[in-house]
Amino acid sequence: MHAKGGNAVRVAKRSDLGRKKTLGGHAGSLYVSVGVQPKASSNHEWGNQGAKQGNVELTGIERKLLAEPKGKASGRTGARRASAGTRTRTGAKTSEGRGTAGTRVKAGERTGVSRGRKGARAKTGKRAVAGRGHAAPRGGRAPGARAKQRTAVQRAPGAAPQASTPQALPASGAGTAPPKATHRRGGVAPAGRESAAAHAGSARALAPAQPAAAPESGYAEGFRDGVFAGGEALVAQHIPPDHILPAVAADLIEAGFRQYAPTLTRLASPHEMAGHIQGALDAQRPLSVVRLGDGELLTLAADTVLPGEQVQELAPFLPYAGVPRSTPDIRAELAEAIRGADWIGVPISRAPTFQGLLFPVLRHFGIDWSRLNLTSSTINYSLHHSGLLLPVVQGRRVLLIGSQAVELGALLIGRGVHVTGIIGTVEGVADIPRVMQQTAEHSFDIALVAAGIPAVILCRRIAGELGRVAIDFGHLADKLVTGELHL
Repeated sequence: MHAKGGNAVRVAKRSDLGRKKTLGGHAGSLYVSVGVQPKASSNHEWGNQGAKQGNVELTGIERKLLAEPKGKASGRTGARRASAGTRTRTGAKTSEGRGTAGTRVKAGERTGVSRGRKGARAKTGKRAVAGRGHAAPRGGRAPGARAKQRTAVQRAPGAAPQASTPQALPASGAGTAPPKATHRRGGVAPAGRESAAAHAGSARALAPAQPAAAPESGYAEGFRDGVFAGGEALVAQHIPPDHILPAVAADLIEAGFRQYAPTLTRLASPHEMAGHIQGALDAQRPLSVVRLGDGELLTLAADTVLPGEQVQELAPFLPYAGVPRSTPDIRAELAEAIRGADWIGVPISRAPTFQGLLFPVLRHFGIDWSRLNLTSSTINYSLHHSGLLLPVVQGRRVLLIGSQAVELGALLIGRGVHVTGIIGTVEGVADIPRVMQQTAEHSFDIALVAAGIPAVILCRRIAGELGRVAIDFGHLADKLVTGELHL
């Protein structure tokens, strides 16, 4: 007899009832069915758990059969025990079988060890087959008490080759997700499930079979899926039907980058910016340096390149940054400040709310970015880290604007900087007229403005209307005041 659930041991025992016992198992799971005389219309469950904690529980009939003397046996007696993927064959004649998740259940046979966890049933006269799998090794007869053990690792399917390119790691969400293979107690995951998952395109099916593998973290799974969605999945959209492309996404990106390399635009370095600022101070000419971060770009994107509701979800911090709600007037004023500024700091990050919005926003407002003087949006930090901030402001009359102006003024004065004026908190874009009026009342050479999104408009107006140098100082003021950074 061959059992499609794995190797089977056939033992014929003579008894007054003429019953027959079949022991079978696959990949460390033991399936035992003991023949009894069934009713014509009854259903019979078949066990898929097998041995529990390495011990096989025998029914009274089984104990009686196994306890009979050898002289009364009409065939060879065999028993099989399995625990956590190991098996022992003793004096048994095995037959080659194929299967993965179960064994064949004959009509009139019923398991005596355990009931199936999944409630799998086999009706009378029907065979329950969970799936096709790998052929079990051909066995033979073993003498006496000699036992041969094989671990579940030896019996499990070989590890899949390690992927070396993103295309070998498709996202689990790319297509219909296959059902996850269920790991059963006392055994290993059926090979048939793994094979089906691999053909269905699940990246999880590519992992090597491990009996006790730790679950993948949500971050790792999301990162892998994101890499696929942002690479190979995009490439696949351009491949015509019934075609494949040997090149992977990384190769295509490299080739495309070489094509677009001539359009690379260099940003002014911290030393270059320090030179421009000092040159303007020495010549007493106006100069404005503004910076565009996600706050400014999302303000400009609201109801223009993105729905306003989406911007509110992406940027709940906008009220804190000085824009309770993006309006057409605010967007127009902000765009005009960018268009007229001398230097614009732009984000290096290509994240969706940084460079992902920068160029669409500039195009929408008709701003030709190629005509702008560009530096990094973190130029304020770069000047500090390069040791250029103090040399720029020392010997100059400095006006400080923003919520940290008082504390920052004390730090600068302690380093010998001549602070001539302080204007406290700026209450959003609506407070810009008041701040401009107070600014005009001070004598200064350079203004350091840390006022969120309104700082872009203030710096442009200070340079354009008052003829001074104005720098968008940003959160550098907070970090210096809290001691996270030091002058």
